[in-house]
Amino acid sequence: MTRPSTAQSPPPRTRSLYSRLHWLIAAALLPLLVIGVIAIVLTARDYRRNSEQRLQETAVALARGVDQGIRENINQLHLLAVLAPHGDPASPGLQAWSGNNAEVRLVRDGSDEAQSLPTPVLRDARRTGQAQVSNLFSDTTGAPPEVAIALPFTDSAGQPQVIALVQPSNRLINTILHSADEASLLVAVVDSNGMIAARSRNPERFIGQPAPDWYKLQLNGGNAGVFEATTKEGKGTVLAFHKLHAAPGWALVVGEPQSSFQARWQRPLLGVILGGLLAAIIALFSARAIARSILLPIRALAQRGRNIASSEGTPADPPTSRITEVQSLQTSLNDSVDALKRSADEARALARDLKVSEQRYRAVAEAGALVLWESDRNGQVRSVTGWRELTGLPEQDALGKGWLRRVNEEDLAPIEIALEQSFTAGTPLDVEFRVLDLYGKWRWLRARGARVGPEQSGWAGVLEDVDARRQAQARIAYLAQHDPLTSLPNRTVLFEKLEHALADARRGRHSALLLLDLDRFKEVNDTLGHPTGDRLLQEVAHRLLGCARSNDVVARLGGDEFAILMAPESRPPEAAASLATRVVEALGRPFELEGHPIAISASIGIVLIDNLAGSSEKLMRNADLALYRAKEEGRGCYRFFEAEMDTRMQLRRQLETELRAGLEQQQFVLHYQPLVDLQQRRVTGFEALLRWNHPQRGLLDPGQFLALAEDIGLMIPLGDWVLRQATRDAAHWPDEMKVAVNLSVSQLAQPDLADTVEKALADAGLAAARLELEITENALIANIQAASSHLLRLKVAGVSIVMDDFGTGYSSLGYLRAFPFDKVKIDKSFIRDLGEHSQGSAIIGAVSHLCGKLGITATIEGVETHSQLSQLKDEHCAEGQGYVFGRPMPVEQIRAFMREWPQRWQATD
Repeated sequence: MTRPSTAQSPPPRTRSLYSRLHWLIAAALLPLLVIGVIAIVLTARDYRRNSEQRLQETAVALARGVDQGIRENINQLHLLAVLAPHGDPASPGLQAWSGNNAEVRLVRDGSDEAQSLPTPVLRDARRTGQAQVSNLFSDTTGAPPEVAIALPFTDSAGQPQVIALVQPSNRLINTILHSADEASLLVAVVDSNGMIAARSRNPERFIGQPAPDWYKLQLNGGNAGVFEATTKEGKGTVLAFHKLHAAPGWALVVGEPQSSFQARWQRPLLGVILGGLLAAIIALFSARAIARSILLPIRALAQRGRNIASSEGTPADPPTSRITEVQSLQTSLNDSVDALKRSADEARALARDLKVSEQRYRAVAEAGALVLWESDRNGQVRSVTGWRELTGLPEQDALGKGWLRRVNEEDLAPIEIALEQSFTAGTPLDVEFRVLDLYGKWRWLRARGARVGPEQSGWAGVLEDVDARRQAQARIAYLAQHDPLTSLPNRTVLFEKLEHALADARRGRHSALLLLDLDRFKEVNDTLGHPTGDRLLQEVAHRLLGCARSNDVVARLGGDEFAILMAPESRPPEAAASLATRVVEALGRPFELEGHPIAISASIGIVLIDNLAGSSEKLMRNADLALYRAKEEGRGCYRFFEAEMDTRMQLRRQLETELRAGLEQQQFVLHYQPLVDLQQRRVTGFEALLRWNHPQRGLLDPGQFLALAEDIGLMIPLGDWVLRQATRDAAHWPDEMKVAVNLSVSQLAQPDLADTVEKALADAGLAAARLELEITENALIANIQAASSHLLRLKVAGVSIVMDDFGTGYSSLGYLRAFPFDKVKIDKSFIRDLGEHSQGSAIIGAVSHLCGKLGITATIEGVETHSQLSQLKDEHCAEGQGYVFGRPMPVEQIRAFMREWPQRWQATD
């Protein structure tokens, strides 16, 4: 017979020890949490009641103050009834009282004014024999609301009378406003009709209007209470009211914004809540720490058991637990480890021995991106490992000649040659080629191998992925020959192409080189930033490529400098001129970058490449000379190189060398030209003018060398020398004599300009008030931001700041408004044809008049004839300078000049 089968019941649902410990913690903390919530709710209710009680006590206190004020008014009425029983305005007592209470009126029953009072107040006072307070009223349209307090009394004749005290209703709370605890409280008095009779905030706006939510106060009943309402300003408020005893039906209301009211009782409650939360968190972490002390040893034992079961090596012994039961479990498990370890080690050793060879090769192939292969002499692959990982293709596709079908056709011949050479010479195989992978991408591989097998009839080796290296090499080679910003060929490529062009020119195939420089590019960088400047350079490169032909070379040399090397032409001059014209027109059109319209231009220097051309360096130098000429002649144009340009450059370089030597050998001297006050007929000072005592060319004027000195960076040391020498010379003149020194563009840009001037004055012992610094408009345009602070500092110290060559720039009047100049020197171009045209005279007169209004001295330069001087006197110019007064002279001649000055002035009359 057979044994009946018993159905197996499903395993019971289990929970982790971790979850059960957390349930235990939650069960322990739940009663504490419920008690804490109940305590917080009760505490919140008590705190709110305390806040309401405080607000109600404030209302009671203020209501008593208002009642006291009304009683004081009634007492005043009793006193006034005694002082003036018939209401005689001429009564001395009444006059004294009226003088102290200008806002209050006294109205007697039966008078004309009594008609404007509410009828019930007089009637009820007469009927009850007690003082009565009226509701809010206004006797005339537009008049502020008032309130009346009526008092019955018996006059001296024994007749019953009623006298009323009429006053602005807001006076009811003026005496108690200072009693409010906080400025945030709103205090108001409401009459029995629900009209606002007095208010602590904006009374002029809201007195006489219905009180908001009046019905809530009426529904509350009783003499006092608290309710929530909305103020006339539309803000939520908690209101406490108290009925007035002196004015039945009236109530005093104290309001506090809901935000501050809630904060008053919620702030301490928040502390209670935070304290409770902190205690709960501490309790939770303590319970969690206890649970972890139980759980962690158990987990460690469980993990150790899993490690043993999975044969993952010898597990480390867990830390010894302080729990007796866990210690017993650890001891039992340790006893079982040794036996299990022996069995697991034997099984693993057997499996490892069976698969060690295959695993070794596979690991090497996958980890190093290598393909292990074997083939015969003819390239027939017999085995391959790692082909799928490298190319994404099945490994069987590479067997035989299958791998050759994925090789780039251009690389088949090098592979055959490498195989043949290796077999012939007996050297290892090493060749690189491209393979098309599963995703359609050509990948560079490197095959390395050696001859193996019987009689070395086969091959064995590896395929290595070198695609990243080949791409990096290609990128490096590209960057070595191209500009990274515009992707145009760089200077290196241009010089290589120039060598080819020179070789073509010697064979009769002539061409041309165009050197370009962008005009006003620096302004774009300075105003819009370098990212916009880089974007502009990319757009310029795009337009240049559009102007050039496909066989022309367009290169960027650096910064804003470009070059175009034309392909050989039958008529190079005409073709170069045509190309330059197209480039000037293309780059002259505005650019639109990031919403900014940008206008620049290009200056171009052209050199022809014929059979007389020299080296590449000479071609670049000649093109640069032609570019320099284009910039000199107005920019935005092109110029061909001419031989005389090289001569001029040689002369310029010679002058540059002589200029540096002249500064070192102190060949410079100062001459001084007088400045004359035309009204007082006296010499006020001298302007220091630089001269170069050239050893071969004699005395040179500044116009012959100052521009070059500015270009080569000599103006700063040269200008500093002029400043120091001029202040030293002026220190020996009379105290009323000034010296004027010109500042260059480079000096204005110096961060230590003010320090340099102050040191020169201190070293020479010259007062700052005797120094004038002359600045041209062009210098200001270049450095107005940097120089303003230095010039203002010097002006405060007493140095006079002068605008030189006024009228030759674009913003003369704007500078007069932007900077407080002490003097303006009108350019000599306005006086040159003064006798022939009236415009010059009108301009000089207008500028002199304007300067007089602004408190600025006007000086006219270039006065050379007596007729010009006489006309200047008519135009009321303050100061003059020119040959008619005296030519520039060495410092040694100044004393003699000053002695002869009276005779010189008479000669000018």
